[in-house]
Amino acid sequence: MPFIDTHAHVFLRSLPMVANRRYTPGYDASLANYIQMLTDNDVGCGVLIQPSFLGTDNTYLLECLDRYPNALRGVVVVAADVPDDVLTDMNQRGVVGIRFNMIGKDIAEIATPENQALLRRIAGLGWHVEVQARGADLPDVFRHLEGFDGHIVIDHFGLPDPRLGLRDPGFRQLLREGETGRTFVKLSAGYRCHGLDVAPLAGALLATLGPRRLLWGSDWPWTQFENGRSYPGVARELSRWLPDLHALDQIDQTASGLFRFSLPLHQALHRQRRVA
Repeated sequence: MPFIDTHAHVFLRSLPMVANRRYTPGYDASLANYIQMLTDNDVGCGVLIQPSFLGTDNTYLLECLDRYPNALRGVVVVAADVPDDVLTDMNQRGVVGIRFNMIGKDIAEIATPENQALLRRIAGLGWHVEVQARGADLPDVFRHLEGFDGHIVIDHFGLPDPRLGLRDPGFRQLLREGETGRTFVKLSAGYRCHGLDVAPLAGALLATLGPRRLLWGSDWPWTQFENGRSYPGVARELSRWLPDLHALDQIDQTASGLFRFSLPLHQALHRQRRVA
């Protein structure tokens, strides 16, 4: 079982949601639920990713970070014109990156002058940029991020076309990005690849990028794919994708550095519980 979960979402049905959302949750995935999930499965730290249906209102995510500052980090969604003092405040509260969810969107949005200026500002904070995009769009994603002076994190194996798998041109581009040393890939949510066996993808990523460029995330609470899933079940998938125990240890070390977990891993959640 990994010690750091680098991809989870928390939300409440009562929170204000954006009008153009693709999905509306019919249940709560509260901070208390998530912390209990980590505790029950001996996972020490988690990274909260702002859900797309909450838009740029990161209030709940930030409140969660305030509650568990040692055990949690955050990746937010922000408007391009977000004030510098807001970014500074987020940085102090445990935010380590911004996310572009480009599913159903024009990839060229990343290249607007406003977003390019935003990328320069977050690079100054040492944040990374996280991107969820279909494999076919990854070449354009990397092209638009050429000038970004920071780390890039790609969600969910790069979401290659399930008909192409390893032959997906975007996934091939993702493998080539390993040469840059700045790109990380989340081994998460294989079910979002729509029936594709992602184990060969994991093997190719391990061989090309190495374990120090790979991350694991539970994708809890598995929005739109909840049925039949459990936290232990999705964690066990990682050992099938990467049976090398040494590689699994290195993935945790990678996550610790990228997401700025400063306490020794085994102490983070335990210490936070004591002061809660």
